[in-house]
Amino acid sequence: MPSSSSSSGGRLIKVAYAQNQAEAEMVQGLLSEHGIPSMLKRAPGFDVPDFLAAGPRQILVAEAVVGVAREVLAGTPGVS
Repeated sequence: MPSSSSSSGGRLIKVAYAQNQAEAEMVQGLLSEHGIPSMLKRAPGFDVPDFLAAGPRQILVAEAVVGVAREVLAGTPGVS
């Protein structure tokens, strides 16, 4: 699990994985509609500027809202 810190001091936890930037932004939008802030991060091994929007992304949320975020994303096609 990522050990990054959010602005509130909590850890950021991966709640979803997307195949590319556009898919990740759709997942992020779904979370945002439910009031859950999130952050996108390139998956390990794909942190190369030449990839631009291509390559997988991780969607991270604050540890305090992981349960709610997973409930929101449950059953969403294509979200892993």
